Amino acid sequence: MSGNFSTVAETVKRAASGAKGAVVSQHRRASEAGVEILKAGGNAVDAAITTAFALSVLEPWMSGLGGGGYMLIHKPGEAPALVDFNMKSPKAVRPADYPIVDGTGSDLFPWPLVRDEANTRGALSVCAPTMSWGMETAWDNFGSMPWADLLEPAIEFAGEGLAVDWYAQLILSSLAKDMHACETARSVFLEESGSSIATGWTARSQPRIVLGAIQDTLSQIAKNGAAVIVQGDVAQAIVSDVAASGGVLEMEDMLASAPRLREPAGCLYRGNQVWSAGSFSGGETLIKILRNLDEGSSSFALNYDFYGTLSEQVQKAIRERMASQGGHEARGAAASCTTHFCTTDSNGMTVSVTITLVSMFGSKVMSPQTGVMLNNGMSWFDPVPGRPNSIGPGKWCLNNMAPTQIQMTNGDVVCTGAAGGQKIIPALVQFIAFLVDCDLSLEHACRQPRLDILADGSLIVDDRLGEDVYSRLASLGEIETVSLSVFPYHFGILSAIQRNAGEVTAVADLMMPWAEAVAE
Repeated sequence: MSGNFSTVAETVKRAASGAKGAVVSQHRRASEAGVEILKAGGNAVDAAITTAFALSVLEPWMSGLGGGGYMLIHKPGEAPALVDFNMKSPKAVRPADYPIVDGTGSDLFPWPLVRDEANTRGALSVCAPTMSWGMETAWDNFGSMPWADLLEPAIEFAGEGLAVDWYAQLILSSLAKDMHACETARSVFLEESGSSIATGWTARSQPRIVLGAIQDTLSQIAKNGAAVIVQGDVAQAIVSDVAASGGVLEMEDMLASAPRLREPAGCLYRGNQVWSAGSFSGGETLIKILRNLDEGSSSFALNYDFYGTLSEQVQKAIRERMASQGGHEARGAAASCTTHFCTTDSNGMTVSVTITLVSMFGSKVMSPQTGVMLNNGMSWFDPVPGRPNSIGPGKWCLNNMAPTQIQMTNGDVVCTGAAGGQKIIPALVQFIAFLVDCDLSLEHACRQPRLDILADGSLIVDDRLGEDVYSRLASLGEIETVSLSVFPYHFGILSAIQRNAGEVTAVADLMMPWAEAVAE
């Protein structure tokens, strides 16, 4: 066979290893900040909280105080726990405010076009932000260090401002047109001329962006807890700023979106215990696919049939999700703004966290009084009335996030997850199969060429896989072959940590420029 099924060794980023703990995230400085918390005596949840707040400043288009997500926590010898801080639509949402016009939406999901794209950008696209409350819920139940200490790195980073290197410049230039509608976001992220902030070819230093009032907001949360962003001054400021921009978010909505401490979804896959986020998340679909694979076939080798079998199962599960829950069918390489990271400590606690603003910079609305970039959670809902996931008041958002952990039959624990919207589920299914069925190491399982598998039968295929794979997949639908690239993201942005009795190994995504694994 001409297909390349060997493991990929020519990596640019190497796995990090240590004897105690590790953090892997989509920004090196956030990973380092999390590890410093571990070194100071904090546990994996403490490190996760620090990493989350740091990322809200270091990559503000991916996640932040204006978003929501999930944290999956596993302590050795105990049942895993899920902190669900998913977002919910405001109670005053009216479907009539999102009338359908001719065309297809231009954002992440190919819904019918809504007038003025009110469901994807602007104040009417905002759902209640839950990230800070979710972090505090995790800390209340599992944290060990003082709350204020965990926010210190983020406050420091906010004081420094966002450094505009080549990658930040790439992101900002790609979104400059979309940022014009919000005066605050435009004034923060763009030049006065409206063009993106850029550094010169021979400049010795990078320009820095002062991120509005976010440092003061973080300081208030550090001092007074997440209550200030739920029912205190920060919450009042966000609600009034959204109202001034034409949105319907109210204080009652902030309180109605309380995080929930839940049991995760789970299944056995080839005897290995897998846990992920549950209802309304991509984790529910991931668990369903693994169950079907486990029941439908014995462990298979890494060959062209491997990719075909996985593609068929993923397509089937996604189509069923769309029919029963109103999930999304998308084509191409739309960029989502999700971030995923993992932490583990010397006592064996492992934590997987996924947080999102939904689209890049979410709604493109920045609260001027708080510096919080707000989500566009309404874009997750179907604008066509009468469907399972149609726009409506007080509804939890159906999403693709899937923080995941695996208790291996050999005793090892793997925590993982991905960013990338609808690319998350295919990425995780393949990663788990690489790890379990194909017996690849953690690093090679993360680096092995993958597919992006779409519900309409089309596939995006890493061009390193070869003709035999393309031939096997041809019967499943249209195939597009691509080379790995930094932008756009063709595949899910995957990260993972594996720990055994004596060593911790962490791997960051190869094509995410800032992503880094740090171990102690």
